[in-house]
Amino acid sequence: MIVKIDKLEKQEDKIGNKGKFLIQMKKEGFNVPGGIILDSDFFDKVIKDNKVEKDISNLLNKVNKDNISKISKEIISIFDKVSIKKELLSDIKNELNTKKKYAVRSSGTKEDLENYSFAGQYETFLNVKVEDIEKNIINCYKSMYTEVILSYLVNNSISLDNLKMSVVIQEMVNSDYSGICFTINPTTGNDKEMLIEVSEGLGENIVSGKTHPEQYFYNWYDEKIVDFSKKNKILTEKQVEEFGKVFSNIQLFFGYPCDIEFAIEKNKLYILQARKITKIKYNGIKDIWTTADFKDGGVSASVCTPYMWSLYEYIWEHSLRTFIIESKLLKDEEMPKKLGEMFYGRCYWNLSVVKNALSKVIGYKERDFDNEYGINITYEGDGEVTKANIKTLIKILKIALAQKKILKTRRENADNYKNDLLEKYYLYKKIYDEGKIEDIEYVWRKLTHDIYLQSETTYFFQIFINTVHQSLYKDSLLKYVSESDYLSLLGSIDNISHLLPFYDMWDLSREIRKDKKSLDYWMNTSTKNIEKDLNKNDYFKDKAKQIIDTYGYHSDKELDITYPCYYEEKEVLIDTIKDMVNLDDKFSPLEDKKAGTSKYEAILKELKKNTSNKKYNKIDKKVKTMRNMLWWREEFRDVSTRFYYILRIYTLEYAKKLHKDKVLDKVEDVWFLKVGDLWEYLDKKKDEKDLREIITKNKKYYNSYRNYISENEIGSIFSIESKERKKEETSIKGLGANNGVVTGTARVIKDFTEINRLKKDDILITKFTDTGWTSKFAILSGIVTEYGGILCHAAIVSREYGIPAIVCCRDAMKKIKDGQKITINGTTGEVIIEE
Repeated sequence: MIVKIDKLEKQEDKIGNKGKFLIQMKKEGFNVPGGIILDSDFFDKVIKDNKVEKDISNLLNKVNKDNISKISKEIISIFDKVSIKKELLSDIKNELNTKKKYAVRSSGTKEDLENYSFAGQYETFLNVKVEDIEKNIINCYKSMYTEVILSYLVNNSISLDNLKMSVVIQEMVNSDYSGICFTINPTTGNDKEMLIEVSEGLGENIVSGKTHPEQYFYNWYDEKIVDFSKKNKILTEKQVEEFGKVFSNIQLFFGYPCDIEFAIEKNKLYILQARKITKIKYNGIKDIWTTADFKDGGVSASVCTPYMWSLYEYIWEHSLRTFIIESKLLKDEEMPKKLGEMFYGRCYWNLSVVKNALSKVIGYKERDFDNEYGINITYEGDGEVTKANIKTLIKILKIALAQKKILKTRRENADNYKNDLLEKYYLYKKIYDEGKIEDIEYVWRKLTHDIYLQSETTYFFQIFINTVHQSLYKDSLLKYVSESDYLSLLGSIDNISHLLPFYDMWDLSREIRKDKKSLDYWMNTSTKNIEKDLNKNDYFKDKAKQIIDTYGYHSDKELDITYPCYYEEKEVLIDTIKDMVNLDDKFSPLEDKKAGTSKYEAILKELKKNTSNKKYNKIDKKVKTMRNMLWWREEFRDVSTRFYYILRIYTLEYAKKLHKDKVLDKVEDVWFLKVGDLWEYLDKKKDEKDLREIITKNKKYYNSYRNYISENEIGSIFSIESKERKKEETSIKGLGANNGVVTGTARVIKDFTEINRLKKDDILITKFTDTGWTSKFAILSGIVTEYGGILCHAAIVSREYGIPAIVCCRDAMKKIKDGQKITINGTTGEVIIEE
């Protein structure tokens, strides 16, 4: 029940985040004042000894927005009569020094929850003598039930159940100066610049606003002071650098931006507290930026390596700029310098410029665009809508002609583009497989600079074409079909490339099940042993090997070049086949596809019956064109996936040479360089020392955000919460992405590492899905994702498997508990919690 700050305990969940973080930092070597923590069991014991738990519970059960003040006063009055038993009090005092004074700090077990901060709301009592410890422990307990805290909990829909308090009793630092550090600038949003505020005396003076602190800015990435003001007198430049490095190391330790309280006594720095920063304004970030489509694809799902981002940045800057200019949507001089950027370790693209470009197209509706990509909506109504008028007719005519030309070129050359790229792919694969790479530096540069540009620009152009035209097709089709039927028209597209491996594995699993000996072998032989025996032709292992040989360029994280492919991890596909063998025929994706095709054909049949031949032919042509565009998008995505595999293996070969030449300490260090850094190294514009410095800085940046997921949209406009966003806090609703209503068990899966927790007929609740998840769709009864639009991976695959899907369901993983019974409506996007 009493935990020493310098001793790591197993039951960290009982000491609150404040106490837990102090212990962790102390263990890590940061200068944290000593002391003890009274855990939540101690709180329970005090409540139980005083026989007040029932009274408190009854009052909390009555809390609503109208009676918070009254309930708060009643609970606090209960604690006026609470005391700590002598033996417990004696145990506490035995750990303290009567010659010292202490800071007694509240550490609520619900304090500093993800996306919520109770900063400054719980009480702290300073300069407390040992004889006054009991009174101040009780005061900490009282602070958990103040009107401010109860209001915060109720207004943020945080449960009042299991409210508990631990108390930190920490040696008092006789502060000459105290301060707060935000390891990123919380006002501008600068992710490499920390803000340090310092004033004379105790830190409470800053928190309470009693003093006007001096401000210092330190760029922890470049390790330099930003605009040191000569008016500041408290810290020297040397101290700012020294303390800034300590604060940066705390952020590095936790892996997310921190709000750090500190004290300075005789020029020595003491760390008093650290918590995650939960609210950031973006006033210094020009334009609006989004991770949409990047996050669903995987490149921005979490913190991204500089190497992976540099590949994407290279393509994005070239292909998006080229497409917008060639489409006559904007002129070159109207385009900003940067179309893609990395913030908080994640990849973003410039939403402002894309919306500006699309607003030139007749029929553009901002809300439809945002819904398509799952972008946070900050406005009411449809947002910006582009209608035809005399003023814009000439501009629109130019755009229409340019788009017609791009579409015609693409339609006539799509097969040639694909075949040319596949020819190059097989050539580079053959050279690698046969060990015939003669000049790795030349080949690597050719691949990353030229071939990749060709491959990825081809894919991205298809995405851009679809973005411009599919919203127009949708608007015209919704005049004749419902939203539900429209979703069905997007499904059951033949031979979607990234589904082919799973259809082939399903077919193989059926063959294995029909043969008793083969079934016994696959069920009772370890994955490792099957992999060893893959070259043998018995028990259908030859067919399994053929599947791996054909589709091994895929991976569980296809847009993360640092992640191994199935060629490198054959056991992943073997495990998938074994899982499928376990399933009976009712889970057949082929049957789901047939059902989807029947529905699609039935909608067209109904349209033909209810419209004239001329009108039906137009509708039919639009539907086929739309589906064809979707098909080509997936084809070029498949080609893109192949080249990411080629880029991976050739980059690793080049990295091995750099390691051998003692340029890199480890082969994996290559992922912390940008491709441009290596191009400059080959051109002798950078040397070995430059590369090592870049790697060190980029590792620090990457690891500083490794446990942090920034908001999906950032920019000054997102500093203001919309009415829609506030509504979302108390409801569970996303975008319907595939029709159907289903009730089942919610399985909340944090990331791909937990995928094996999925059971038959579960409803998957997760952030996003990628190719590695696809095999599990067969056993699911539904899916809800926090990210994505109606053309994301989860939406496309759910339509092929015939299961209801909801995407862009914000905070679903927090609002839905693992194991709850829920009902989802894949048409309306609604989630209902049944129990």
